Amino acid sequence: MRPAIVLTLAVLVAAGVAAGQRPTKPPTFADGDTEGLVSSPNPDIRHAWKRKVFWKVSPQDSGTPTGGVPRFTAAERTSLGATLDALTGVFKATPAGASGEGFWVLESRTFGYSIPFNMPAAIPPARAPLVYSSGFFPMYHEDIRNSGTWRLSVNVETESVFFYFNVLPESLAGSPLLSEPRPGDRAPAAFYLRPRVTATWRGLPIYEGRALVVSRQGRDPWAALPYGRALKAALGPLEKDRTSAETRLAGLRKTRDEVNAPAWEQGMRDQFEKHYGSLKTTRPDGYAARLRSLEHEIRVRRQQAEADANPPRGPAGSWYWNPVDAHDDAQRRLAALGPGEADEPACFIELTGPEREGRYTLGGSIVPERSAPGCRQLVRTNWEYFDVSLPRTAPQILYVSEFGRCATVEGDQLVSRPIDRWDAPPQGCVQHAQMWRDADWSALAALVVK
Repeated sequence: MRPAIVLTLAVLVAAGVAAGQRPTKPPTFADGDTEGLVSSPNPDIRHAWKRKVFWKVSPQDSGTPTGGVPRFTAAERTSLGATLDALTGVFKATPAGASGEGFWVLESRTFGYSIPFNMPAAIPPARAPLVYSSGFFPMYHEDIRNSGTWRLSVNVETESVFFYFNVLPESLAGSPLLSEPRPGDRAPAAFYLRPRVTATWRGLPIYEGRALVVSRQGRDPWAALPYGRALKAALGPLEKDRTSAETRLAGLRKTRDEVNAPAWEQGMRDQFEKHYGSLKTTRPDGYAARLRSLEHEIRVRRQQAEADANPPRGPAGSWYWNPVDAHDDAQRRLAALGPGEADEPACFIELTGPEREGRYTLGGSIVPERSAPGCRQLVRTNWEYFDVSLPRTAPQILYVSEFGRCATVEGDQLVSRPIDRWDAPPQGCVQHAQMWRDADWSALAALVVK
């Protein structure tokens, strides 16, 4: 155990520390100080600004295989570990990863399995690729004293980023637009907008400003959705919107019938007499004026109820006619589809303004892609991406799910947020971004099989 180092007032002042204030710049230390210890406001917690980086691996197996997927063998686990060693080695070789100060890195490794119920029945469970990942947690060196003994570099909360092998990215920009039931206990097939490439980093695509994906040459993680299949899947959401509109209309027509009934009018008049009947003798003019107002209200409410129960075409009735027309139109188009048109790629045009009224479940139109250049292509997860003749351990795709959490790409520069606090050494996204700037991404991409 290292001896505790007493921090002098000069060190704290150099760090910009004053009572009740957060430091505004990093602390300075004497030559030869290899720890750079600075106490926090709690004397039992300190940070080591000069302590060198180290890496710690925390491996775990993820769950039990299901659906006929066999457990990985010892040899397979060794192979998975070797790939993750190579992944980690790319970042350990950077200046920050090799000799950085003030932080250390916890690598959380997970060894797991594909879920066969999410995959097509054509993929043999015994050939489904193994799923494995490394999540990196750069944590500042924080020591905690308990009963006079310091525990060095304890775990703290930080920003993590995970690197997944053999996980397809699926939808990256929200919930699926459509789904399609599949037989048995298989999960519904999800259909969604093709994720857009918003930047590239070292020649690798970043989708939706969020995820970096390394895929095999000539293989696409997403497959275009056929127009006929998309239209058929859309009937359910369109019918849901139509049912909502017709339920609302039924309620309005019930209200119309109620206000036109003699009993409703008599109830209004009974309430009027209860409150104002005495005015007949005390203030006849006031009684007559209020009676005229009541009769006007009855007429207006009946007129409004009649109008509400008969929505016109146009903006005033768009809440009803938009979903009704969209459902009818989709049914007609689906019935008229020929084989060639049914197999064309489908795309989605989002509706805005009055056209969107009543379209709550599916707020857009599905059309053949060729008919609307620039529209968003509809896709499904391309499970055929995987080559099941390869070993289960083969890294066929690398998916960095939260690349955009820590940095954005502007031109050829990786831009991360500035350090805005100095009460502890920089950690999390600061260290991720620094290692990413210096990493050999071509070596990382080479981990994915060709």
